[in-house]
Amino acid sequence: MTQSMQFLPPRRSRQRTRVLLTAAVILGILNSIAYHSAALGGWIPHLHVTDRQLVGVLLGSDLILGLLALSLVPAAIAHDTEELEEDSYIGPPSALVGGLVVITVWQIAPLAMAAGAVVIISISSRVSASWTVPAICASILSALISQLAFQPQQTEISWGAIGATTIITLVLVALGTVRGKHLRSLRRPPDGSAG
Repeated sequence: MTQSMQFLPPRRSRQRTRVLLTAAVILGILNSIAYHSAALGGWIPHLHVTDRQLVGVLLGSDLILGLLALSLVPAAIAHDTEELEEDSYIGPPSALVGGLVVITVWQIAPLAMAAGAVVIISISSRVSASWTVPAICASILSALISQLAFQPQQTEISWGAIGATTIITLVLVALGTVRGKHLRSLRRPPDGSAG
């Protein structure tokens, strides 16, 4: 008898999405508070901002982009039952689009950082280069945009920060890939089972 495929029940999937979104919101708020406190208080010299108007712009952009990213997390980590039925189906295109938007702002808005990490793991768990490579590129682009447009107190690009973002991204991709391969192994019938 063939082992039946393991489906993620809709209720469990919704609970998982709620837990991940809640974690992304809480960690994002804590990260945002720490980042802006450091920028205002001058605890970290290269983050220190003295111009009050600039502080308002940075806070506003963090809030707007962070809320955008958080609102897209459920769509970005959504899975479809067809993924379990057909190996060639990676997932709904809306998940890729939403995920790339989240990843593009994860280094720009401190509020979106945890959301970006969750989405990178989710996208790479689909084990598809056509989804993972754009996610890696979006992450590097996010670090570049952050350096060029959202850190005016720095006079030049910090390639070390971009390199660190790339390394963190690759670690998250590795975690997601391992998770994705493990989930796929669970739904395949064991070798030698009757068809």
